Amino acid sequence: MSLTGNEAAAWAVRLARARVAYSFPMGPNAEVTETLQGFIDRKEVEELQILYGDNEKATTSMQIGTARLGVRSMLCINSEGLLWATAEIHYAASSRLPLLLVCPSRALEPPTTVYCDHDDFMSQRDMGWLMFYCEDSQDVLDTILQLYKIIEDPSVMLPAIIGYDGWETSHASVKVQVPPQEEVDRFLPPPKFIRPEKDYMSVDWKEKSSHRRRQHGFGSASFMELRYLQKKAEEDSIQKIIAVGKEYQDRFGSHHAGVLETYRCEDADIILITMGIVYPSVKFVANALRQKGIKIGGIKLRTFRPFPGQALCEAIQNAKVVITLERNSLAALFTELKAALYSFLGSGSKGPSPAVMGRVVGIGGRPIPLEHIGHIAAEGLQALQNERIEKVLDWYPLKPIDYDPTRDTIAE
Repeated sequence: MSLTGNEAAAWAVRLARARVAYSFPMGPNAEVTETLQGFIDRKEVEELQILYGDNEKATTSMQIGTARLGVRSMLCINSEGLLWATAEIHYAASSRLPLLLVCPSRALEPPTTVYCDHDDFMSQRDMGWLMFYCEDSQDVLDTILQLYKIIEDPSVMLPAIIGYDGWETSHASVKVQVPPQEEVDRFLPPPKFIRPEKDYMSVDWKEKSSHRRRQHGFGSASFMELRYLQKKAEEDSIQKIIAVGKEYQDRFGSHHAGVLETYRCEDADIILITMGIVYPSVKFVANALRQKGIKIGGIKLRTFRPFPGQALCEAIQNAKVVITLERNSLAALFTELKAALYSFLGSGSKGPSPAVMGRVVGIGGRPIPLEHIGHIAAEGLQALQNERIEKVLDWYPLKPIDYDPTRDTIAE
C-alpha cells in the first residue's frame, strides 16, 4: 500500500486489534485517528472506538483507565500536548501500565511554528517510557506491531512512545508492505496483562480513596524499591526488544527491528549517527563520499530508551571520528553517546574511544539538505586529518541575527 506515516500508524493499530484509540487532534497527528475513523465508518473493523478528551491531560488519564482494565489502546498527541500530559505520562510509567503513545513530532513554541523538530519527543526522555524513533511509514508500522508485544510482556510492563518527523514522515506517502491480519494475530496475541482478581468496575472508589494514604500492600514504604524495579525493567527491556525484533524479522522480513541499524560502518573512519528521516540522507552522503575514497558510514538509532549504549559502542569501536546529527535543542544523543563511551569502551575495547562531535540540525523545521550533511561530514574529515576538533558541539547552520531579549519580543 501507499501510506503516510500517520496512515501506517493507524494500520498498525488496526492490525494489533486495539480496542480504543485516543487523541486530542492537532497538526500533524490528526490524520491517525481520521484514518481509524474511516476504518470504522466503512465497517472494516469491529470493537474499535475513538475517544477524545477535553485536552491532552484528560485524554491521557482516560487511556490510563483503559490500561487498568487490560484493554489494548493507542494515544496520539504531540508538541505542547505532551507537555500538558507530563504528570499522567510519569504516572503511567510508575504504575507499570503498557500504554502506547504515537508522537508525530512538532517543534515547541515560541516562536510560533507548525514544523518539526524532536524537542517534544525528547522532553519525555526521563519519564520512564520506552522511546523509539522511526524514519518512514514502513518503520512506523513495523515498530508499533513490535512495541505492543514488548510492552505487554510480563518482564517489561512499561509504556512506550513512538516518534516520527511531523509533516515529513507523517504526511509523506511511501510503499508499505502491510502484513496479513492472520499473520499478525499469530505474532501478537490478545493482551493478558490485567490481573485476574481485579474487577475495577465493581470498586467503590470513594471508599478506596478515603484511606489511600494508609493503604496496605505496596505503598510509600516500598517507594524506593518499586522505583528501582521500574528502572531495572526499563534497562532490561533491551533484551526483549532485540528478541521481539528478531522474531518479527524472521516472520515478516523487515529490517526495521532491534535497537539500531548500521550502514557501511565496518571499516568506516567517520560515522554519522542520527534518528528519523535524516538517516536516508546520511546513507546517500556516505555513498557519495565513498566514491571519493572517504571511509564513512551511518547509524540510525531506533531505540532511545533504553539507550543502547553497549550496542552503539560496539558499532563505532573501529571509527576514529563519530558525529551525532540530531533535531533536538538538548543535544540529547550527543550527551548520551559520550556517557555510553565512557561506560562501555573503558575496558576490553580494541583501541581508544573515537572522538565525538555533535551537530544540532533542523530545529523548528529548518531544512536539512544533502549539502549540509556533506559539510558536516567534511568537518569530521578535517578533524581526522588535523587530529583536532575545532568545535565539539555546534548548531548548523546558523544565520546572523540581531536579537536583544530586553527589547525584542518573540511571542506576543
